[in-house]
Amino acid sequence: MKILVFSDRDIKHPFSGGSMINIHEQAKRWVSWGHQVTMITTKPKGSSRRDTMDGVEVYRVGNRYTVYLLAPLLYLVSLRNRANVVLDIINGIPFCTPLFSRKPKVGLMHHVHREMFLIELGPLLGRLGLSIERYMVPLLYRNVPVITVSQSSMKQLRELLHRGDMLDIRLVYNGIDHQVYHGDGNKFARPTVLCLGRVKRYKQIPRLICMMPSVRREVPDVELIIAGGGDAADEVEQEIERLGVGDFVQYRGFVSEEEKLRLYSQAWVMATPSMIEGWGLTVMEANACGTPAVAFNAPGLNESIVNDRNGLLASDDRQFVKHLIDILKKTSLRQRLEAGAVKRADEFNWDDVARQSLKVLEEAVASRP
Repeated sequence: MKILVFSDRDIKHPFSGGSMINIHEQAKRWVSWGHQVTMITTKPKGSSRRDTMDGVEVYRVGNRYTVYLLAPLLYLVSLRNRANVVLDIINGIPFCTPLFSRKPKVGLMHHVHREMFLIELGPLLGRLGLSIERYMVPLLYRNVPVITVSQSSMKQLRELLHRGDMLDIRLVYNGIDHQVYHGDGNKFARPTVLCLGRVKRYKQIPRLICMMPSVRREVPDVELIIAGGGDAADEVEQEIERLGVGDFVQYRGFVSEEEKLRLYSQAWVMATPSMIEGWGLTVMEANACGTPAVAFNAPGLNESIVNDRNGLLASDDRQFVKHLIDILKKTSLRQRLEAGAVKRADEFNWDDVARQSLKVLEEAVASRP
């Protein structure tokens, strides 16, 4: 089978996140199983126009806005014959493949963005994006199976999109590469909170930074490490400077895969203050390395985290702070959550995910004459 993927980013993009990890982990398995996978995505400054990663051929065009015009042109001019099924990844703004492709199609949507558009794009473009997602997505993809990654996201798609209950939604959870993500039990000597992932406004990292002085009053030697790149990095650095917490809050920016694994393994607790996630891939990666998580009781995160098993869920900032303090100070609680985290992560793997998604793609092809 020839699979053509439309995605706003690939795994090498400087702002790559969970959505890109998801498609790359699946695509490289499809290739190893004998399928052909081609991806059309954006071209960040300094990147090559063509690339091959783990057998996946990548074509890059345009920026975060123009890719939605240039990708369809590239498809129509030269890549139509590289597909007998199209996978359209809908990260807020759709590629609108039903308008220009007659190939069988499958959508992949991690979560509904809604107010995230206003936070990330401002009031004008944000309202436009919100309207496109709410009305255009269910209209264009009403006859297309749409994969999503959690029960929370499935509920959002049905309830928050116009006539979303008419969509053919398939649930396929994210996975974990257990050959990569595993811990050895060695933790930092100093009580360490880790916040790792893309640095976006909706991730609310400055909110976490504001909580840390309260944590420090109870845990004097605590340290917060923030790792990851993104377009809100300046706001993180400014908040650290504004609060004068640079002696126990570090922002390390983008880190290598080796450093990421070390941080996951040696941190005492993973903190995820995001307002919404499709699932919580970084939570599960940390869990696989033996590190429990604290997050708000938000969609996606309240499904990847089973409260009091592999982490703790908070309803507000005060409870978030209390959960961090409890895990850092109470050895028995921390050790119980560490064991629960590893067991929770063991429930997921990318091989199963890739097989389930491939089945949806095959059904889409079989259903077309």
